[in-house]
Amino acid sequence: MRSPSARLFASMAVLLAGIGPFAAAQAQSWSADSLGALDGSFVGPVPFADTGIGIGQAFVASGAGNAFSYSGSSIADVSSLSGASGGSFFVNAAGQVAGQSYAAGTSSNQAFLYSGGSFDNIGTLGGSGTYVTGLNASGEVVGYSNEAGNAATHAFAYSNGKLVDLKTLGGSTSSAVAVNNNGQVVGDSYTTGDAGSHAFLYNAGQMTDLGTLGGSNSAAIAINGAGMVIGTSSLASNTASHAFIYAAGVMTDIGTLGGSSSTAVALGALGQVIGNATLAGNNATHAYLFAGGQIKDLGTLGGANSYAVAMNSLGDVVGLSTVAGSTTQHSFLYANGKMTDLSAMFPSLSNFVVTGINDAMQIIGTATDAATGTVRAYIVSAVPESDGATLTLAGFALLGWIARRRRVTRA
Repeated sequence: MRSPSARLFASMAVLLAGIGPFAAAQAQSWSADSLGALDGSFVGPVPFADTGIGIGQAFVASGAGNAFSYSGSSIADVSSLSGASGGSFFVNAAGQVAGQSYAAGTSSNQAFLYSGGSFDNIGTLGGSGTYVTGLNASGEVVGYSNEAGNAATHAFAYSNGKLVDLKTLGGSTSSAVAVNNNGQVVGDSYTTGDAGSHAFLYNAGQMTDLGTLGGSNSAAIAINGAGMVIGTSSLASNTASHAFIYAAGVMTDIGTLGGSSSTAVALGALGQVIGNATLAGNNATHAYLFAGGQIKDLGTLGGANSYAVAMNSLGDVVGLSTVAGSTTQHSFLYANGKMTDLSAMFPSLSNFVVTGINDAMQIIGTATDAATGTVRAYIVSAVPESDGATLTLAGFALLGWIARRRRVTRA
C-alpha cells in the first residue's frame, strides 16, 4: 500500500506554465511571473483539469499550510476545515476541490470536498483519518480511510454526501487511487489471508480482482473514461515487475526497453500509456510511450536517463532527462516525435522541474525564486508583440506551431 506521504509527494507541484498558440503573422515574447505566496513559502499546485484550473498548498508565515485554488488568472485562499494546516490535491473543471486538512491539535486527517464556497466534511469509516486520492467531473471523491481501531484502511467513494466503504478483495486492507467520470474506481487490495495485494476495479457495487502478470502483487494507478486501467505487476517468481494495461477483461504486459523492469505513469483517453523502463543491461532508464500495442523509447536530452512524469489526453509528454556530460536533470516536452529541453528554453527559472501538462499545452512543475531561494509558483505565458517582431528565445516557434496545429492522436 502507498503511504500517505508518498501520495502527498506524488501530488505536489509548483509551476503553471501557459504555452499558448501563436497568432498568425504575429511573434511572441515570453514572461515568467511569480504567483507569490499566501504570506510565506509556496508548495503547490498539483496537476490541473483540462481547463487549466489548478490547486495546491501554500505555507503561510506561521508555518501552517493553506489550500488554494487557481483559476488561470487569480489565486484564492481555500482555508482548511478547522485545523492548523490543510492541502487540496484534486480539482475538476467545475472548480470543486477535494483534499484533506489536519484537525487542530491532532495528526488526524479530515478529508473534504470544497464546492461553491463551502466545505463538506467527508468523515471516516470509523477510524481517525481519511485520505483523498481522486476526484471526477461530477464531484465524486475516492481515497482510503481508517477503519475502527485504525488497524486497517479501506477504499471509499464519496458522492452526494454519502461515504461508501468499497470493502476489500478478502484481505484486511484496500485503497482506492483513481476514479473516472463514469464512477469506476481503481486501487489495490490485499487478497484473502493477506497473501498478496492485487489491483482492483470497482464498478456498480462490485469489486473485481484484476489479477497479476504471474507474480503475487499488482497495483493500479489510473483509469480512463473507457474503463482501461494501468498499473504495475510482479512477474512469476516475483523477481521483476512490469507495467500493464487492462482492457476488456485482459491484463497485457507492456514490456520493457530491453531491461528487466518497467512502470506505468499515466494513461491517455485512447489507451496511450507513458512510463519508464530499463534498457538492456539495466544500467539506464528511459521514458516510453506505449500505443497501438507497441512500446517506443522517447530517448533523452543527451544524457543516460529520462523519466516520463505526465501526459495530456492528446499524447504530449513531459518529464525529466539528464543532459550530455552531466547528471543534472532538465525538464522536457515530448511532442510530434521530438523531445524539447524546457529548462534550456526558460533559463530564468532555476531548478525547473515539470510535473504535469494539460490539453491546452500548459505545463506545471517546480521552480526556485532567485531572490528568496524559496520554491514558488510561476506563470510562464506568451505576450503578444507588434507585427514583424522576432522571437527572443530560440525554440518558441516550435512550441507555437505545436500549440496551434490541428491535434491528432499520436502513436
